[in-house]
Amino acid sequence: MHRIYNNLESSEPKFLRNFLIKEIKKKLKNFNGNLSELHKYLKIKELNNIRYNCFKAINEKINWEEKIFKLCGPEITKQLGSDLLIQSKINLSIQIPEDKTSLLKVHSDCWSADSPFQKNIWIPLTNAFDTNSMFILNKTKTLKHLRYLEREKKLILPKIVKSNDFIKIKFGQYLIFNPAILHGNVVNRTNKTRVSLNVRVKSIFSPEPTERNPDRKFGTYYKIWKISEDTKLANEYFKNNFL
Repeated sequence: MHRIYNNLESSEPKFLRNFLIKEIKKKLKNFNGNLSELHKYLKIKELNNIRYNCFKAINEKINWEEKIFKLCGPEITKQLGSDLLIQSKINLSIQIPEDKTSLLKVHSDCWSADSPFQKNIWIPLTNAFDTNSMFILNKTKTLKHLRYLEREKKLILPKIVKSNDFIKIKFGQYLIFNPAILHGNVVNRTNKTRVSLNVRVKSIFSPEPTERNPDRKFGTYYKIWKISEDTKLANEYFKNNFL
């Protein structure tokens, strides 16, 4: 359900990290360039403005889709096939120490109408560990707690999340996980900031959203990432009514 991967030959994490550092320095002139020490240069109330400007820059100024494919395209293709959709915009997370305003409580992405057929790609731009990381429950724990939720109509976070549920991952690695499993974060009690990117991908041939989640459709939430020559030919058949 989740696994950490290495791509030691890829320069893409370094490119993405350096791009982000340059954007932050435009706003924080004294920033030393160490993302894990970002909290030393801004206050919590300034964080959302920094995060939004960086989110906007990375989505508008660089071809991040190609960067992500160079990093993990072969693995994603192995898992989902060669015809892929990707989320229209890549997300940026910044978890600074003691920030209670940036929490994602335990959840499944399916609760907000995402597809259980997709995969999440999570790319740390700093080392992530302990409470500055996120927690992911395995399939067994997820199903156990979902059954409890169905029965009791509540989840009790401290009883769910254990220390070994937090992802320990180094800069240069990346994580692929099924977003249907329970995950989230807590207040960062470490002395390091965690910065990460995340984006959702799925097969072109996975089921389209229902009326419950029309905003998750291809063309709005998703766009084409990679498409095979066979599928291009098939589309020509449908387009020109050759069938």
